[in-house]
Amino acid sequence: MKNIFRILLISLISIGIFSCENNEIKTVMSSKGEAPVLSSSKTSYVLTPATANDSAVAFTWNRANYGFQAAVRYTLQIAKAGTNFTAPKEISLGNTVQLKYTTADFNQLSIIMGLKPNAVGQLELRVKSYISDAVADIYSNVLSVSVTPYLVVINYPSLWVAGDFQGWNPASAPRISSRNANGIYEGYVNIVGGTHQFKYTSQPDWNGTNYGWVSSTTTGSDVAGTFSSSGGNLFVPEDGYYLLKGNTNSNTWSGTKTTWGIIGDAAANGWADDVKMTYDATKNVWKVTTVLKAGGLKFRANSAWAINMGDTGADLSLEYDGDNIVIPASLAGTRTITLDLKAGNYTYTIE
Repeated sequence: MKNIFRILLISLISIGIFSCENNEIKTVMSSKGEAPVLSSSKTSYVLTPATANDSAVAFTWNRANYGFQAAVRYTLQIAKAGTNFTAPKEISLGNTVQLKYTTADFNQLSIIMGLKPNAVGQLELRVKSYISDAVADIYSNVLSVSVTPYLVVINYPSLWVAGDFQGWNPASAPRISSRNANGIYEGYVNIVGGTHQFKYTSQPDWNGTNYGWVSSTTTGSDVAGTFSSSGGNLFVPEDGYYLLKGNTNSNTWSGTKTTWGIIGDAAANGWADDVKMTYDATKNVWKVTTVLKAGGLKFRANSAWAINMGDTGADLSLEYDGDNIVIPASLAGTRTITLDLKAGNYTYTIE
């Protein structure tokens, strides 16, 4: 019996020593691991729509060395410069040691990360290597790249809005657009001055189809009615920034006067009331400089939910009834918000 007890005791001591040695090895291996070295095909990217489909951006790194064979998984982290990777964009890549982007994809990523279109911005990237929760992650060097993204502008089928407010010149007239190319047009036009009369033209001159007034009903500052290719001048009742609509299938049209603001728990007034925006007639955009908090916000017209826009996809492109625009903690503080509603390309920036 004593012999059996001795054998068991020796076995348990041996297992304990072996376990301690194993733990020691793990600690030593994780501290002596060699980090991957991240590099890029360039350190400065000026992105243009002309190369949108080209694989113009590439990041590569060598494999991490833990001092022993291990199944290593890699994650590329991307952050706006100066944020210290507090809330990075993470791309899990398994055991892959490179990542390529088309110009279009990297352009969208840059804008999502907060870089301003048509201006030089800075991104920082690093690679995180992982093998298990028992071993500390190893991080690569931080790679800095400068990026000049571009604003994606789509030329949708359009009608030009020519009137006395802009000199009856279709070539320089604002447009309303059909985002689905289905004969249903809409757009935002600042109609100030003159008699507030206009026509829709099918091309930027008077040689195409010109749609004019047949009937209308006016309610306050808003108007709705019918048009035809032989009608008189369309009109709105007063100066204002109008959501204009035209349907060439049903020959109907409308004009809704709008003012704009932001609302949400990221804004100063929460969800209770809008923070009003001011129209900049020179740049044809709405702007407000205000204090933002971490949270969500939306744009809406006339302090009501009938016309509201959010960002589904977080790509700075706005959609009606879209998702809340997420304001991370890194964007908290005094910011200038710009709303641009030109020709079907509804976009915003936060600076």
